[in-house]
Amino acid sequence: MAVEREKMYECEVRRRRLKAGGGYEPYWKVKNVAVALVDEDTDFRCKDCFGAVKLLGRNGKTGAVAYVEHKLSADAEFCPSGLLFQRATDGREAKPSANPVA
Repeated sequence: MAVEREKMYECEVRRRRLKAGGGYEPYWKVKNVAVALVDEDTDFRCKDCFGAVKLLGRNGKTGAVAYVEHKLSADAEFCPSGLLFQRATDGREAKPSANPVA
């Protein structure tokens, strides 16, 4: 029996924009994971809890779609996008990651 994996197809990626006074400032933008890979983005985080995610499914197999999943199960337990949170029956409340990616 195959284990169902948490698969999120949107995440936040770190981008840079020009500041009014000169120089650059970082900001986070929600993107589809496949588009982020085409744009060669490298820094990813969950769009809901801001926790660390790992990038999977980008190996180029036919029909494979890139996705992300939480690195920490504690994040998946309390993130609205997390599989563990969605399956929980104890009435838990969503909350941000204890270790957010800055």
